[in-house]
Amino acid sequence: MTTHPGYYIGTAPDGSHTLTYLRGPDTWCCTPHILDLEPAVDLVGTAVHEAGHIVAALRLGIHVVDVELTPQSVDLGCGPIVVTDGCTQITYEVPKSAYLTMLAAGERAHQRWLLDQGLWTPDRAWAVERGARDDQAKAVEVLSQQIPEAPYSLSALHFWKVRPDADALLQASWDRVVNLGTALADRLCLSGDEAAGLAGIANPPGLAASPTEQSW
Repeated sequence: MTTHPGYYIGTAPDGSHTLTYLRGPDTWCCTPHILDLEPAVDLVGTAVHEAGHIVAALRLGIHVVDVELTPQSVDLGCGPIVVTDGCTQITYEVPKSAYLTMLAAGERAHQRWLLDQGLWTPDRAWAVERGARDDQAKAVEVLSQQIPEAPYSLSALHFWKVRPDADALLQASWDRVVNLGTALADRLCLSGDEAAGLAGIANPPGLAASPTEQSW
């Protein structure tokens, strides 16, 4: 693994490069096996991840349409494992700074939950970050519109600078995140208004534009 200022470059099992803020294991097969949690525990972690996105969205004035968790058995070439995917929908047009903070809040909530549950290890922390690579890709897409010629790594570095803002927002609303995550893990699917009610935060009005699906 090669270290660069502010990030790490590694190699995935398929030979592609990985770019993460945290240092990962030197060898690995897939992030779910590195996370190495029982399915029921992983489900709650993913629910808290989604709850982090949702509470951040609500606090930042972003309308939430709905959220859904999908547990499923997969085989990524290294043996079957049960994983849970999360999908949250928001209204299409949102302020850039709020959108970036919301994207960061999912992973940051997941990391904090690991710590609170006594489950945190460096490898699991990396697996959670790696599992949130779609969030990073969405952030990079937004940031690259400002500087189209900027390399992916530079945009990722700018995204990672949003982490303190996400952490501060989560700190102020952590009980709400946990309460919502617990309910979501039990019910698997919630409307935006239901999620807002469980978090105890009003769901901001939606824009006229059609919602866009965000898979977090």
